[in-house]
Amino acid sequence: MKPIIKISILLIVTINSAFCQVSLSQAQKNEFLNDLVSSFENEFLWKEKGKQIAKKLDSKIKNGDYSNINDPEIFVETLNRDLYLLSNDLHLRVDLYKPDPDYSNSKKASSSKEKPFIFKELLSRGIYYLKFDSFPRMNETLEKEIDDLMSSLVNSNTIIIDLRDNSGGSDEMINHIAGYFFEGKKKLATSYQWNSPPKEIWTRLKTQSKKLSKVKLIILTSQSTFSAAEIFTQRLQGHHRAIVIGEKTPGAAHRTATYLMNDIFLLNWPYEESKHAKDEQNIEAIGIVPDYLAQYNKAKKVALKFAKKGRVKTTKRISFRRRSRLVKALIKALNSVSDTDYQNFITTHVMSSHQDKVSRTLLKYKTVWNENLNGKIINIHHLPENNMRLFIETNFGIRQMKIMLNNNKIVAIRTR
Repeated sequence: MKPIIKISILLIVTINSAFCQVSLSQAQKNEFLNDLVSSFENEFLWKEKGKQIAKKLDSKIKNGDYSNINDPEIFVETLNRDLYLLSNDLHLRVDLYKPDPDYSNSKKASSSKEKPFIFKELLSRGIYYLKFDSFPRMNETLEKEIDDLMSSLVNSNTIIIDLRDNSGGSDEMINHIAGYFFEGKKKLATSYQWNSPPKEIWTRLKTQSKKLSKVKLIILTSQSTFSAAEIFTQRLQGHHRAIVIGEKTPGAAHRTATYLMNDIFLLNWPYEESKHAKDEQNIEAIGIVPDYLAQYNKAKKVALKFAKKGRVKTTKRISFRRRSRLVKALIKALNSVSDTDYQNFITTHVMSSHQDKVSRTLLKYKTVWNENLNGKIINIHHLPENNMRLFIETNFGIRQMKIMLNNNKIVAIRTR
């Protein structure tokens, strides 16, 4: 069987792929599953682990675990559940390829505007707050923007970097930013890629580093701090350069590439692991443990107090607000055996134009990931505009459910 890397096309060069309607035949499903097993056997970064996963996945295929699943979305979610249980890797997953006829135009337009969302605020004398919601790829415009930002902070005494909503991004970007906070060159990590020699990752000298290397640095994290945002935090915390305040992060540390399969499936495949220069630790499936625990909605306030006083009260567990009326209604609907109760929830709480999509998301979640929600919610993030994130402890690990509202009506639910 041909391995994936030889038959796959990187997503960034699939603009001209046929814009076919997603459909799923048994032959297409079997071809993809067999290629997936072959790739674990031959091209997984961790060879022995790859062979073990291949053996278990092949057993599930031969046992017919996927043969009766005809719905493409249910098939993908079921496979992702099993891949997570087999690999414990939060990046490794399969998605359906749903091409957009305007893909090339929208991609061109979005790339010209691509930049990190950076919010800067003066919280108190000498204490600045920066919020990064992503770490996109480096370019000359971004480099200048970051450089100007850091130049404006050289006379601060404390910088709070908020990564609570940061879903990750570019390794080059996080290393560039980290360089401002070390006076000399610093080895951050060693990266390991499949079939390649190890590569050391070092900071680059910055003119602002002489002052910024002495600034007190605080990083805010949450259960939604993901991927490159976790790596950035690990590299500074591990060198005792930053204090971390917030929630333990999920532990999604491996870099991935996305491949198009069968014109139907997208495969997010881990190709690099990073080990911290100081302790050689890879935080995949481990995450970042904060120096001071603080629930999502309290972390900024705790950080400001720490910046002013140099200490805060320590806690061993995180508490969150009571469940809202909407969340209680959602739990009741999904736990109910009555279709009427569920439909009443959709009708009452979901905007009419979005009911089909929201209903499908919830039923897919319930079918694949968990039988119920009762007593399983372990954290709630209350977001702007009354949006919220729920963290649900299922039979298959912790799942995230983001609920987006418009005029107190649900318009979308996303799960991860």
